[in-house]
Amino acid sequence: MHKSVSRVVAGGAVAALVALTAVGGARPASAQGAESGGTDAQGLSGPAVMAVVSLVDQRIAVYDAQGGVVTARVSSGRTEYETPVGIYSVLQKNRDHVSNLYEDARMPFMQRMTWSGVALHGGALPGYPASAGCVRLPHKFASEIFELTKLGTRIIVARRDVAPVPFSHAALPKPQLAAAEAVLTRTTFDPLADEQSKGSVFEPDLTNWPEQQALLDSLRAVADEKAATAKAAAAPVEELKATVKTHAAAVKKAAGAKRSAERAKDRAEGRVKQAERRLAAAKQPATIKSREDALVKAQAGLADAEAKLTEADANVAAAEKAHAAAEQELAAAEAVFAEADAAAKEARRKTLPISVFVSLKEQRLYIRQGHEAVMDVPVTISDPATPIGTHLFTAVDFAPGADDMRWTAVSIGPHVPGQEGYGKKKEPTPTDVATAGAALDRIEMPADVKQRISAALWPGSSIIVSDEEQSKETGESTDFVVLISGEPQGGIVIRPRRERQPALPDYFVDYDGYYYYDEYGRRYDRRRYDRRNDRRYGRYDRYYDERRGPPRDRSFFGLW
Repeated sequence: MHKSVSRVVAGGAVAALVALTAVGGARPASAQGAESGGTDAQGLSGPAVMAVVSLVDQRIAVYDAQGGVVTARVSSGRTEYETPVGIYSVLQKNRDHVSNLYEDARMPFMQRMTWSGVALHGGALPGYPASAGCVRLPHKFASEIFELTKLGTRIIVARRDVAPVPFSHAALPKPQLAAAEAVLTRTTFDPLADEQSKGSVFEPDLTNWPEQQALLDSLRAVADEKAATAKAAAAPVEELKATVKTHAAAVKKAAGAKRSAERAKDRAEGRVKQAERRLAAAKQPATIKSREDALVKAQAGLADAEAKLTEADANVAAAEKAHAAAEQELAAAEAVFAEADAAAKEARRKTLPISVFVSLKEQRLYIRQGHEAVMDVPVTISDPATPIGTHLFTAVDFAPGADDMRWTAVSIGPHVPGQEGYGKKKEPTPTDVATAGAALDRIEMPADVKQRISAALWPGSSIIVSDEEQSKETGESTDFVVLISGEPQGGIVIRPRRERQPALPDYFVDYDGYYYYDEYGRRYDRRRYDRRNDRRYGRYDRYYDERRGPPRDRSFFGLW
């Protein structure tokens, strides 16, 4: 934890939770240290589990598992660039991020909410919405909260301030965590590790649950072992790909030699036919003798060409056979790797909180773990013509005895006209427990889906129930993104979702997020190259135009 964030003793944490319950979700008075200055983060006793951004109040509230909360002023997206109302999660963290959309603007302590460019970060706070879609935070507050969040921490953007409330319901799943297959020696390989996110990837806080921590450690050990197996299985695949490429080149070379032999045979046959015609036209004995010798020579040349063609045919057949064998061997190695990789991912998922999304509009239930889609099934929702609202249920910790979970609920209500008045302090709207429970009552989950959820129900797991469908922002390397229809979505609409990694031109062989590297190891500033191509070609995908090819003059790259 950040050195400036003090821990609250157990009694104080319980008191905060009791206070949270007593007022139906209002913030404990002891946890409102950030209300005046907006930069004090001393009300949290542990890692953050949720952040709520209020667009009307221009404030953010960050909650921990014990009901502690800290708040700060923010500046959200201005008109036509609004920060969309909805549910997000932290996708990426970067202490010193530089925008590649807005003239290299610095975004310190950036916590990404979408891959299209919406994030939390430190910035200027004029007292009203002024950003281009992001949520600006006070710099000190941004640095302190950065230490308390993890990848997967929920972020709720609401028009009016809402607060989570303790929640229990018979329909909520109970943990039935699967034991590890075997306790293995822990390895250091982590398939989800990220240099910019190390130490902050989906780590449930099990400080108070040593038995559950031991189970989690054993699950991680098995996952690491299987990941190491998958990594070992990947090496032959790369070697065999090189072998297949070599054999493909040999087939191409042999085919070229065969075509040359065929042309040589055609020329030899033409010389034989010409010699036969000339011999038939000869009258004098000396001429006949000379032309007979020429015919014999042409026939010998044809026989030699035919022999070379036969040899070329054999070479082609041998090269094709070797190529086919290499391809079969590669396919077998890829199958082994795919099986090992799938086993490693499945073992890894057992250690990660689970996210569930139930969509009334789509009448489907989705599950994601580790920012990957793992299940998509139809679900029965009673009275489908009646709106169900948007509710987030979060498993914040194990309940006493560790046989159940402590849950909180947050509901995002519809827009009520007249609630504007940016920066005016109001108490957060408590979640209506009855309405949230009624939403769960309408959902009938299949038994196997319930079992899948229960088997991965670590603290940090969540269930989202909504009238809405998944946003287009829900994709590779994301948790669920749910946007509320009827609210401005400028920050999403103006920036179509882009793939995380560019398709590199042939003359670049590596990419690390900030720079391109060519085949000689030279480093080029990616932002300068991208902006120049945007201006030159008028494109948004910003990487490579196959028709134009690579630029001739690389002086604009900014070579260091």
